[in-house]
Amino acid sequence: MAEIKIYNGSGQAAGTLDAPAKLADAKAAMSLVHQVAIAEMAGRRQGNASTKDRTEVRGSGVKIRRQKGTGRSRQGDKRTPHMRGGGVSHGPKPRDYGQNTPKKMKRAAFLTALNSRLQNDLIYVLDGVAFDAPKTKTVVTLLGTLGVSGKKVLFLIAEADVNLGLSARNLPKVVVQSVGQTNLTDVLRSEVILCTRGAWDEMTSRIDGKKDEQSEVEVTA
Repeated sequence: MAEIKIYNGSGQAAGTLDAPAKLADAKAAMSLVHQVAIAEMAGRRQGNASTKDRTEVRGSGVKIRRQKGTGRSRQGDKRTPHMRGGGVSHGPKPRDYGQNTPKKMKRAAFLTALNSRLQNDLIYVLDGVAFDAPKTKTVVTLLGTLGVSGKKVLFLIAEADVNLGLSARNLPKVVVQSVGQTNLTDVLRSEVILCTRGAWDEMTSRIDGKKDEQSEVEVTA
């Protein structure tokens, strides 16, 4: 059984805990992880690029000059794409880049990425870390003690860890999120994952699928 290291507020080892079985056994194909990651990044695209075609630009539709007899090239109106100020040919229009990805695929890819961090001992659980007020300097010291300074850190906090989140959110290469906000690309972009004890309990529920079951019950009700 894979184990996860627990550290106290001073960054000292304080024991281990067993990883959930569903996390330890997650081994989806890399092609699936790639597909879900591409879908997530595509969904973040705004898709608001827009150009005007010849029917939308301002200008007269009158033929520039007569068809024959001038010795010059044949021309239509000045709104054609090859004229200055004319419309754009085959230009982009607002669109939705989102892709419909089944929940089971997203879940399998997420657990596989999380499992890769687990197998390399890159998931740390922080127990007993609570701030009465934001203290960024304390968090910097903690990261240095853990040996993760300068690395890309995904810091997962619970809803009650407000001051801890405020202390770490301005640090370079540190992304502070709640468990509900985290997705596959967040895990892939990180080198180390830090979780408060409350956040890890939420993550365990997410791994076991308890939250999904509760949401399904609420929908059916």
